[in-house]
Amino acid sequence: MKRKHFLFAAFALLVGAAIFFAAQGGRGVRESKKNVRPGFVSTRGAQFVIDGSPFRFVGANVAVMYRNEDRARMPETLRVAAEDGIRVVRVWAYGEGGTDSPVKSVGGDREDWPRQHPFRFTPDEWNEEAFVHLDKVIAEAARNKIYVQLCLTNWWRDTGGVTQYLRWAGIEDAADDKQPFGINVERAMLFYTNEETRRMYRQHVEKIVTRRNTVTGALYKDDPAIMGYELMNEAQAPTGRRHERSQWVREMSDYIRSLDADHLITPGTWGYRSAWERREWLAEHSLPNVDFVDVHNYPRDDLDSYVDSPTALNEFIQNRVSAAYALNKPIVFGEFGMAPEGYKGFSPAEWFRAYFEGAARSGASGAIFWILTPDPKRGYGVNYTMPRDEPVRAEVRRGAELMASLQNDKPPQSLRNDGHHLVPRQFAFTRPANDPAVQPTVKLREDKTIIYRFKPEQAISQRFEKVGGGDGYIWGGGVGHVEYLVPARTDYRRVGSLIVRAHLQPVIPHDANGRIKATRITLFINGKNCGSRLVPLETVPQAHVEEWRVDSWGVRLSALRGQPLSIRFVVEADADQPFGINISNWPEGYDAKEAAPVEVEVKR
Repeated sequence: MKRKHFLFAAFALLVGAAIFFAAQGGRGVRESKKNVRPGFVSTRGAQFVIDGSPFRFVGANVAVMYRNEDRARMPETLRVAAEDGIRVVRVWAYGEGGTDSPVKSVGGDREDWPRQHPFRFTPDEWNEEAFVHLDKVIAEAARNKIYVQLCLTNWWRDTGGVTQYLRWAGIEDAADDKQPFGINVERAMLFYTNEETRRMYRQHVEKIVTRRNTVTGALYKDDPAIMGYELMNEAQAPTGRRHERSQWVREMSDYIRSLDADHLITPGTWGYRSAWERREWLAEHSLPNVDFVDVHNYPRDDLDSYVDSPTALNEFIQNRVSAAYALNKPIVFGEFGMAPEGYKGFSPAEWFRAYFEGAARSGASGAIFWILTPDPKRGYGVNYTMPRDEPVRAEVRRGAELMASLQNDKPPQSLRNDGHHLVPRQFAFTRPANDPAVQPTVKLREDKTIIYRFKPEQAISQRFEKVGGGDGYIWGGGVGHVEYLVPARTDYRRVGSLIVRAHLQPVIPHDANGRIKATRITLFINGKNCGSRLVPLETVPQAHVEEWRVDSWGVRLSALRGQPLSIRFVVEADADQPFGINISNWPEGYDAKEAAPVEVEVKR
């Protein structure tokens, strides 16, 4: 081979490898930034490192910014944090609108979020006193050898946040007390695209990132005590509109990087709850200036949380660690909290132990809890001024020691194959084949065709991210399957083909607001893929019936021999529209003749 041909081939291989790793969403080796400054937290693949050594930690949200007593006791709070082994504190470097702002907290927690010390009273009126207090927090944290993660605004109304920015931009209906948490989500989404809100947010970012600390004299961008920046606390986006948030994350992470080349950046979304959200979350966190991922969880009665036991919490943690490992980026669990009475029969201390154990042994880089506070009246919080929360603080100290002992540990091998963790959690049932409740009605036609007719609720098994059903219907949300069983026969017969018909519908996410109108369903018979269909929403009183004509030799052979046939309707994890399955009786007014909602014909 001539030299120039050899060089061209080598170059092509290098370019191909680069394209491959880019296409993998960061799954190639993701090295630390070159020329990392001494003492700065940086990344090396899916790990944090400081001066070349792995850095894993237990951290705390700390109540030091808003209430007068919290501000006065800030040095004490940070000293207690250090004594408990906390290495990182999460601090709110934001606050929009003063005490006269119409955008208030919703619910009974307004005392936790007073507006006396905002960072910004109006679009053009800043509060230097709040910035100076932040200087003191960062300096005091450094004195206690604690790193600070600075969050730059809030989705929620507690501190002004997104809805206050929108009000300043002339959009007043995003804050709506009639909506959950006081936010009209569809209107609040304008924050990500409105030119004026984006301009005001960038102003605040620049004020923070380019600031010189009045206590230490150091520029924030030169201060190793700052671990990094979080674009927003719990940035939300409903189904079908997450691309708007992703574009905003790209814009603002790029903007911070243009001001500060060294500190880490994370978006601040609270994570994902479904396989579909997971896919979008991975894409969003693969952006080049997103350095690590952040996830929140509160065990409680929440249909989208699914954490109702310490075992389920560990599964939640492992699934998110696996997703982060697929990106080759560190993961921090940025909030985890528990009310004083505990949950589902487990005490707060038991929950916190499960949290720190799960994070440490799964390979997570950080586990931060909500919230270290001197206020004994705060509900969700860990109080250090009274004995009530001492068992929880003991678990914090134990967790910190465990993290320190496992600094060099990486995720277990079982979590490094992201293909095994595509679905966050599913609920399932299986019934025995001889259960009378799963037996179809059987009809033999004159042409020897056998028809098996099933009611929707006669499924032999189901597995989905959300499940439900009753007399005349069964449904599963997200990714999973519903299965019916054609029973065995004692006779042999020639089989020309099988026809499967079903009255199928998607299960639309509650926040889709008309943006999702179909689901992708694949039929499997005895494990054989018989093809997929994009199933649309039907227009009542019409009924949408999908039909599969199956000529597969293997399936026909099983039917010829009279073997049982597993009829499985599946929404696969990689489906283009993975939005569940609903099988129900016919709509009122629809003439189905004799047909059942699920039918299998074995034709000669």
